[in-house]
Amino acid sequence: MKMARRIENLPPYLFVEIIQKIADKRAKGEEVISFAIGDPDMPTPPHIIERLCQAAQDPANHRYPEAASLPELRQAIAEWYKKRFDVSLDADSEVLPLIGAKEGIAHIALCFIDPEDIALVPDPAYPVYSISTMLAGGKPYYMPLTMENNFLPDLDSIPEDIANKAKFLWINYPNNPTSAVADLDFFNKIVKFAQQHNLAICHDAPYTEVAFDGYRPVSFMQAD
Repeated sequence: MKMARRIENLPPYLFVEIIQKIADKRAKGEEVISFAIGDPDMPTPPHIIERLCQAAQDPANHRYPEAASLPELRQAIAEWYKKRFDVSLDADSEVLPLIGAKEGIAHIALCFIDPEDIALVPDPAYPVYSISTMLAGGKPYYMPLTMENNFLPDLDSIPEDIANKAKFLWINYPNNPTSAVADLDFFNKIVKFAQQHNLAICHDAPYTEVAFDGYRPVSFMQAD
C-alpha cells in the first residue's frame, strides 16, 4: 500500500537514527555515552512517586478528564507564570495543559499552516518544528543560527517575500541544541517583526528553569 505523500516526503526522524546508532554500538559491546534525547539519568524523587500512587488509587481519576483539563491545574499554571515571570494569564482562556510538548508542537502547526504556507524554522532546531509544518502541508524556511549572531536568527536576512508569506515563526530559548539565550530586546524585536508581517510566534520554552551562575531566563511573554 502506498503511503500518503505527506509521510513519504518527511525526512528520517533524527532521534530515531541516533538511538539506532547507539543500539548498534552497544550490540557490538562498545561503551556509549549518549548525548541523544535528554532522558533523566536519576530516579524520580520518592515523594513524587508516592503522590502519583495515591492519585492512582482515587476512583475519581479513573475517568476521562475535562476537555480543557482540571481548572485547578490551569489556575496553578497561571499562578506559576505570575510568580516566575510576572505575566498575567487567564486560566480559562490562555492556559491549556497538554499530554506533552511534542503534541502541542505538532498540532499547533495544523492551526496556522495551510498547504504551501511557510513557517520560519531555526536551524539547527528540534526536528518537530519542521516536521509538523510539513505534515500540515506547509514548507519550512530555515533561519540559520550562527555563532557570529549569538545563535539568534537574523531577521533582517529573511527575504521580504518569504517574510510576507510566512504564517508562523518558531523560536526556542534557552536554545536546544546551542544552549544560547535571548534577552527581552530580542523578544521585543521578534514581536515587532511578527506584527509587521502578520505572523504567529511560538516560543518553545522547556528550558527556562535550567540555568547556571545566577542567570534567570526571561519569557517571550514578557515582551512589550
